[in-house]
Amino acid sequence: MLPPPNPIRSLITFLILCLVCHTGGSVASTKRNNQNESPSPSSLTTVQSNAVERPKLVTDSLANNKDIYYFGLGSNMLRSKLEGRAVCGTKIHIKSMEPAYVKNHRLAFNMRGFLPLEPGMGSLEAVVSDNNEESVTTTTTKMTSTPLLAYKEPECHGALVKLSAEDYERVMRSEGVPGSNRGYEEVVVLAYPYRCQKNGLSLLLRSKQQPVQAVALRAREHVRLSHDPAPSRRYMTILQRGAQELGLDPSYQDYLQQHPVAQSWPLTRRIAVLNLVFTSKLSFQYKIRFISKLQNWLLWKVYVPPTANVFARTLFDLATTLILLPGSLPGSIMFLYMKLFNRMSPMMKLMVEGHW
Repeated sequence: MLPPPNPIRSLITFLILCLVCHTGGSVASTKRNNQNESPSPSSLTTVQSNAVERPKLVTDSLANNKDIYYFGLGSNMLRSKLEGRAVCGTKIHIKSMEPAYVKNHRLAFNMRGFLPLEPGMGSLEAVVSDNNEESVTTTTTKMTSTPLLAYKEPECHGALVKLSAEDYERVMRSEGVPGSNRGYEEVVVLAYPYRCQKNGLSLLLRSKQQPVQAVALRAREHVRLSHDPAPSRRYMTILQRGAQELGLDPSYQDYLQQHPVAQSWPLTRRIAVLNLVFTSKLSFQYKIRFISKLQNWLLWKVYVPPTANVFARTLFDLATTLILLPGSLPGSIMFLYMKLFNRMSPMMKLMVEGHW
């Protein structure tokens, strides 16, 4: 018996033909005539072609199969999230996991995500400069970003995790490291464990810790924003759960609770999800990324944080809806097809559950 026809493939083929006919000549003309002008949306995510050099601590540990400390500051503060990080689905074995903090660095949300669902992801950012005594690795990037809400101390709290070399590499690959066109780079920092236990709780004693060299993740320059956007409520909830589970300092947990999160109309979120279904199919299966790049460029042009006034936020939601509405129409057909024939990937299911 023949399988049911795939309307998604026919629809996408038709859209691609329309796109090529409509934009092919204009794109070529733009490239010829505007080489000395500001970059086009399709070139905004152009990345370096050279491979990223990994820290010596990492390469030595991998070469000699030695355990390595990893400092998790975002969703990897939650143990269950970290254990499920392996791309192959095998559980990550955590040898030890304890609360710690890094001086002269902060939790940043400056790794560019995709608006309006996941505006920014967690990253470790130097408070003043890259060249300070708490940073073991010197990076070439000079720019630091501005926080939407800063913690009262110049420090970042998180999970100090001991992993085998194999499990560390599996975690890194799930984060896109190493890779010349990926979002994160590895940086070596000095992490200070809390070290004191009282009634089953970890206490922060600043005068009694010995630092541990650990590897953290920082957003690379081509995806690093100059100002932190607000993280999604879904993402921030994971951070809050991880901080509570670790027993991080109460003031830091309060900071996470008070940090602004992304807000948008329920209708806008659903349109964004349906549009993501469409653009993901184009990008990953057909390698057509012009539409998503154009949308991304337009969305960041109109973005305002949730701390802006009501009028500005309303205009942003309206503009976002109009930008994503065309893609959401074919996306809705694909979404219904995937639900009917159980073709939805686990990643897409998580995205729908988190934002629908």
